[in-house]
Amino acid sequence: MDQQDTTDASPKFTFLSLITRTISGLGGGIAGTIILLIIYMLSNSVLQPVLTQTKEGTDVTPLFTIVIMAMVFVALLAANIFAPLFISFTQGDRYKRTATALFQIFIINVVIFMMLVPVYLFSANAGLEFMSFVAGIQMALAVIGSALVFEVISNYKYVLLGIYSIIFAVLASIVFSGILFQATGSALVLLFLALPLLWGGIGFTFGIVGMIYSWVVSTWGVDYLASNQEYSKDYGVQEDENEVEIVEPAPEDTEGVDFLRK
Repeated sequence: MDQQDTTDASPKFTFLSLITRTISGLGGGIAGTIILLIIYMLSNSVLQPVLTQTKEGTDVTPLFTIVIMAMVFVALLAANIFAPLFISFTQGDRYKRTATALFQIFIINVVIFMMLVPVYLFSANAGLEFMSFVAGIQMALAVIGSALVFEVISNYKYVLLGIYSIIFAVLASIVFSGILFQATGSALVLLFLALPLLWGGIGFTFGIVGMIYSWVVSTWGVDYLASNQEYSKDYGVQEDENEVEIVEPAPEDTEGVDFLRK
């Protein structure tokens, strides 16, 4: 049996799964935030002078840039590892390849970080505001990538359900973050709330979308978001797996036998 077949069970979501997924996502985000806070406190002597200066005098040092890069990367990696790990405990029948998923999540986080290193170095000359923007982009990309990798490896058949849920969650988190920034005016507050907001939102939104989709499937009897569902001209284009190719046998050579008999 193919390994994929063991993970392609129809999605089953209940109110309990909604609560447990939300708590698990929040737990992973909070774990990353705790690590972020620890690094911030240990490197306070480097970060605080730059964070407290006025916009006119913003002068980002190379050491400040390195500390920010390390702080964001380590905190993100922790949140993106712990949140999927906690979520996998809520639905053991769905998430059966957790070790493989976590390994791939580690890889994608390293790749995203390496791609953004030149942008961080450029932002050292552009100012603190631009560096905060780059850190936000890294958080959004790393969380979205990690959540997608987790869903693709865990249950490829219903990866579309995960994509829709993640998009809704990220959009809602961005809107809420914008409202929070308008209310507080502090980018530092958003930095510490971003990971719980993103992963908690992903856990909650995936549970809500999953519950609605389970009701749709049970009501109409059509698995609309299954990756093997075909529509329009694609219907029936796949070859029948049970079809057996008929091979004509080679003709028997009788000329040599007749020659020997003579």
